[in-house]
Amino acid sequence: MATVAPLGTGTRPYRDYLTPSLHTRFVRASKYTLLLCYAIACWMAEWNSLLWLWFPFGPTGIRTLLLFIPALTIYLLRIGQWHVGSRQTLTRAETFQKYLARKDTIFTLAVHMFSAWLYSEIYTWSSTAADRLSFTELGRAHERLKLNERPLYFRFLFVALAVAQTGVHLWKDYDRINIPAMQPKKLDELAAGSTVKKGPKPRLVLLKQLQPMLITAAGLTLFVTISGTLCYFLGPRQLLWDYYYSFSRNFISLAKTSKPTGLAPFAPLVAKFVVEGTLLVLLWEFANKAFDLYIAQEPLKNDKPITSDSKDPNGTLLNGLKAIKRAVKVMAFWELALITDAFPDRRKTIYAEMERKNAPTFQQVTDICLAEIRLLIDRLNVGLDPTYQPAASSAAPHPAPTLNLVPQISKPIKDDKQVVALPPKPSTKWEQFEAVTSGIAKMHSSSENSQQAYGREAINKGLKKAQEGAQQAESVASTASDKILSSPFGYVFGHSLPRRAKLVVLGAPYSHLSLVCNAITALSNLAAFSITEDQIGRFHNVVPSIIRAFTTAIKKIDAYMSSLQVHRSDKETLAKPEGERKKVPEVDQVRECLQQGLQNILAGFEKYLGGMGMSLLEISDAKKAAASLRQPEMLQTSAAR
Repeated sequence: MATVAPLGTGTRPYRDYLTPSLHTRFVRASKYTLLLCYAIACWMAEWNSLLWLWFPFGPTGIRTLLLFIPALTIYLLRIGQWHVGSRQTLTRAETFQKYLARKDTIFTLAVHMFSAWLYSEIYTWSSTAADRLSFTELGRAHERLKLNERPLYFRFLFVALAVAQTGVHLWKDYDRINIPAMQPKKLDELAAGSTVKKGPKPRLVLLKQLQPMLITAAGLTLFVTISGTLCYFLGPRQLLWDYYYSFSRNFISLAKTSKPTGLAPFAPLVAKFVVEGTLLVLLWEFANKAFDLYIAQEPLKNDKPITSDSKDPNGTLLNGLKAIKRAVKVMAFWELALITDAFPDRRKTIYAEMERKNAPTFQQVTDICLAEIRLLIDRLNVGLDPTYQPAASSAAPHPAPTLNLVPQISKPIKDDKQVVALPPKPSTKWEQFEAVTSGIAKMHSSSENSQQAYGREAINKGLKKAQEGAQQAESVASTASDKILSSPFGYVFGHSLPRRAKLVVLGAPYSHLSLVCNAITALSNLAAFSITEDQIGRFHNVVPSIIRAFTTAIKKIDAYMSSLQVHRSDKETLAKPEGERKKVPEVDQVRECLQQGLQNILAGFEKYLGGMGMSLLEISDAKKAAASLRQPEMLQTSAAR
């Protein structure tokens, strides 16, 4: 049995091991970004001075460090706002409404504007007199200095470029980090053993993506050049010039005229912005890509799990699995899946540690992973029945004690008497209207009030007209809704079936795909390897719970996907063949993980399940779930068995 460190000794927070690893990756990403800054600094330098061009401590070296600041601001932005998984909303309009007016959005815009402004200043300081980007320019011999409009226009375009890049950043969700969702391997692959399959080295990916990023940067810069120029001349040109002129007069003796001086020669100025704007966007894209590649690397150190250096590795890992911050929790689940898949020595310690506080290590790991699968089942139950209320606790509620405050003064109601319940209260305006009119009708429909026949007829006519009016209003609203949804503007309000399915299956506000799949993989691997590696023989006690959870999750996914109906506004789904409409890759990935994991567990424990407390019906359902393929026409009743 492995020796477990005493409580409070060696069990450190998971972030103490994750944070240094992330810092190391950030330094590596910054190193290659600094090389790009050096290349841009060389481009800005005067080519007639080769000595200063390649001398690292000269103007080029200083310019390189200054250019790294705009890239560093992007890194700081990403560090503060990165999240795991894609955004989950029902419609595009909901995404726009939810993420537009946030503080993070304003901060993203501010960071890009500062980065663009600083880059433009560095280029302006590096320019020569021939570029004509100084604040003033000489007029005639007898005239005072004139304020130069060219740097104002130049800086305006860089600010417009920052706004455009912010829109791209938010639209494409650059703050997202894609953590791999591991899938259980087949039995023959498990038996052969495995090692961690690392992806290509980030620096090679960056080098390969350099050309596509350059093309993207050039396209965005050309768009901003055209749209920004039109906006400048048709919009705030005079207003900006007035503030620019009033501010500059406090420091420079200028001519009395306050009219813009013009941008001639215009073409060379635009060409300079196209080149420098492209390089700036390339720097932004490179920084974002480098951050994504290095942060999404495996949680390993020297080809071992990052918690291996801890005095209590599994205790530290458990702290990560229980972490409140989602990014830390996702990394811990990824490390757990890697441990159960490719590190047999570490995997054996999970079975062997029995003296840990609260519960053995394998029991705590199993409970934490099963909790994620039960959350998946609860989300599916809510999707199938919106009135479903997940159980807050598995413990049976205690009956409230009876308080005898006053003596009984009347006989209790006899059981043989039928008690008539009050009708439910109307909830909508139309139901309230029906209740009122029905009450009036009943009041005037007594046999003693037959003389009120004319009144009752008038009430019935009014009720009929009200119903017709409500139907007409619903028809008009439906027609207007159809017109809006069928227009190009209705694209953002369309109800997409894949969006709805991913929102229910993968959760919100961000996708739980990696979290769920890595939990499934960890449980499947622990169950499969427990036959040969669990020397104490205790893990089999939790196998029935795992099988039940996997079976229920598969059946619920099938039932929910079968119950989905394609909305009339979902043109993309309606354009597909009918057999392909309910195929959502992310949902299918979760189901494949569950099915493969269930197959692996049944292959090792099928003959023992009867003696482990599972009924014949449960075993039969598990076999069917493990062997079945999801069909779009499956009935919803398959999950109610």
